[in-house]
Amino acid sequence: MSEENNKGPISFDFDQAKVTTQQSLEMEDADASGQELEEESPTQHKFVRFRGNNWDELIKVHGVKLTTPDGEELKYVVQVKDKSEFQKVAQRLDFKVKEHVIAPYVSDMGVERIWFASYKWSGKAQKKGMSVRWAIEKGQQEWVKINFEHKRGFVTRPPGEQLSKVPAFSTLSDQELIEKVFEDRIITDAEHEAVRYQWNGVV
Repeated sequence: MSEENNKGPISFDFDQAKVTTQQSLEMEDADASGQELEEESPTQHKFVRFRGNNWDELIKVHGVKLTTPDGEELKYVVQVKDKSEFQKVAQRLDFKVKEHVIAPYVSDMGVERIWFASYKWSGKAQKKGMSVRWAIEKGQQEWVKINFEHKRGFVTRPPGEQLSKVPAFSTLSDQELIEKVFEDRIITDAEHEAVRYQWNGVV
């Protein structure tokens, strides 16, 4: 058994999340029906509502999308307290680590998900990055359909007819939701198996 497996499950660190934006980097009950909680773009659903009343209530963390040995693309939360270790992780992930927002939402069909979206895009794509925030803020106030347009980024529209239903959020806290969705996909140091695979190319 590897040293990493002896560490036990990794918990999401809320205190670390609060200081994430200070780090610099250039470059239910899941509910009664027993649905699985996942990270998924809201564009996959007809209409959605987001948790919270404003952008500032949402958790912002570093994150990265990586390819697994099976060829599957998965998103990981990156929470590294030590600055030098953070830079080591960033380097071994080819400086793909970006700031993400964790935005829990529920669909009009009662499906609860987390949108883990990069929102700080650079250069000409900066406006597209801001569209993540605009879509979430709109969805915190009312039911919206979210689409992605190549030139504009994420755009919203209301339902053709007003939806009177109340969003059916689970009773899980944000921390519980995050830990259920990401489980072993929280990177806290350079020894995480996903970092090692990205750096070495072997499991």
